Amino acid sequence: MLENLQHWLELARQEAKKGELPSYIPLLAQVDPQTIAIAIQHKSGDLVIAGDTTATFPLMSVIKPFLLLYLLEAYGFDKVFGITDRQPTSEPFNAIPEGKPKNPMINSGAIALSSLLTSSENLQNWLNQRSGANLSLDLEMLSSVRSVANRRNLAIADRLQSLGIIANSRQALAVYEEICCLRSNVADLSQIGTLFVDSRRSPYIPIVLEILTQCGMYEASAEFSKDIGLPSKSSVSGALFSISIDRAVIACYSPALDAIGNSVAGKFLIRQVKNWLEAR
Repeated sequence: MLENLQHWLELARQEAKKGELPSYIPLLAQVDPQTIAIAIQHKSGDLVIAGDTTATFPLMSVIKPFLLLYLLEAYGFDKVFGITDRQPTSEPFNAIPEGKPKNPMINSGAIALSSLLTSSENLQNWLNQRSGANLSLDLEMLSSVRSVANRRNLAIADRLQSLGIIANSRQALAVYEEICCLRSNVADLSQIGTLFVDSRRSPYIPIVLEILTQCGMYEASAEFSKDIGLPSKSSVSGALFSISIDRAVIACYSPALDAIGNSVAGKFLIRQVKNWLEAR
């Protein structure tokens, strides 16, 4: 398979030229747009990695499904979905909510859920202990996120507080920013992704996978689900992972994004690997 991956990476680098780096977080705008890496973690334990595998990146929105699973296991269904819904939406990921957030994969839903944590450490430690990964908090990236004036997420958090969904907007936003700045590489991302591969491990995993299928790729979720059909989550950092249920995790990193905010090369790679897995 490694030979196939090298070929796909060459093609993916050409795809990446169609994307752009995000401009609203200073450090994300400074990365090399041609950086690209992929890891495939099979359920059996076999790991295949290729590309710029030493590259690290902040998880950003890729953390959202892990936050959801952690809180479902810690607090249960009623508590979690009492403050966010689980419905698809065509609204942008950073839309200011008019009421209860539509789902946990958009910023308003994830900020609402972050209000249940006191810091990022609980989630970070849980992920590292459960998966054997080595996530760390990137303080430089966190500072870059917080340097942006007129932050949209601040308005979202304030609206959630005014709606009575959260009690302390500043605390919820601070935790949300921290968990988004947990730093990883593709090997660790594929490792924590294995929490979702065995759908029988927890009664909450099928719930998260369904939400990922419907909501994990921003406004392109319905199109991506129809085309690829794998539960997936993208991120403004260029991180992207997909779950081939009961088979493997596919984790990619390529920071050049399409107009919606999904990794251009990452989507290409997911399609190639998915087709390869299904042909075996």
